[in-house]
Amino acid sequence: MRKGFKVIHLIIIFIVIILIILGFNFLFRYINYKKNYEPFKKIEKTDSKIILNGDYLTYVNIGESYEELGAYAYINGNDVSSNISITYYKDDKQVFSVDTRFVSDYVVKYKVNNMEATRVIIVCDRERPKFKTIDTLVLTDLEAINYDVNDGVEAIDNSGKVQILCDNSLGSLPGNYSITCRAYDPYGNVSVKKRLIKVINGIKFNYDNSLKITYPKGSNYVYKYSLDGGVTFINADRITTTYVNSGSVVAVVYLEDDLIMSNTYFIN
Repeated sequence: MRKGFKVIHLIIIFIVIILIILGFNFLFRYINYKKNYEPFKKIEKTDSKIILNGDYLTYVNIGESYEELGAYAYINGNDVSSNISITYYKDDKQVFSVDTRFVSDYVVKYKVNNMEATRVIIVCDRERPKFKTIDTLVLTDLEAINYDVNDGVEAIDNSGKVQILCDNSLGSLPGNYSITCRAYDPYGNVSVKKRLIKVINGIKFNYDNSLKITYPKGSNYVYKYSLDGGVTFINADRITTTYVNSGSVVAVVYLEDDLIMSNTYFIN
């Protein structure tokens, strides 16, 4: 009997221990549930603190307007956001506002009673210059000799300052030339653009039973052509028609006494 009685007591003690463990487990889950329950979360706002709207580190692109994001403030659970004073500082000196015309850093301080929060504003330039130029240009071989590849290339930037540099790979022989131009702003942003410059013959020939020669325009140019391979030359007008059925015609352009252009047309 005593042995059976002891077994019953051990079973009862075991059951009590199990019930205690289950009770603690239930209590732990209940407390954890309360912490995640919305009404319980509101208790956190009883703390006195300032909460920033947006990020502590705020970037503003140069030239854009800065809109104050503001903050919320709570004292003992009461919303006192309307009492926040906002002050701007640049280089540790108080300023009226954030000036986005120039790259710079600002500190914004939010204060109410004895509480304070800060925000850092970085006015930066992350925008590349934009090109404003003609993509394709046609030049005669004469024009290509003295053409500056930077002429006619324009770019704008939000900083108001742009430097343009184009590679000088332009030749005077007829053909297509790809010119790479780069626009730099003062803050290291770079844009790249390729232009196509087509160089054509400055002296044009058009043959239809007779040969029509068109010379480039120039107030001081002297036009001539030769029917004997360049031995003798005949004065010509800017647009000249010659009646030849075979051989070669050499057309030349002089500037004062200097030969600046020549081209040859062969008639079979």
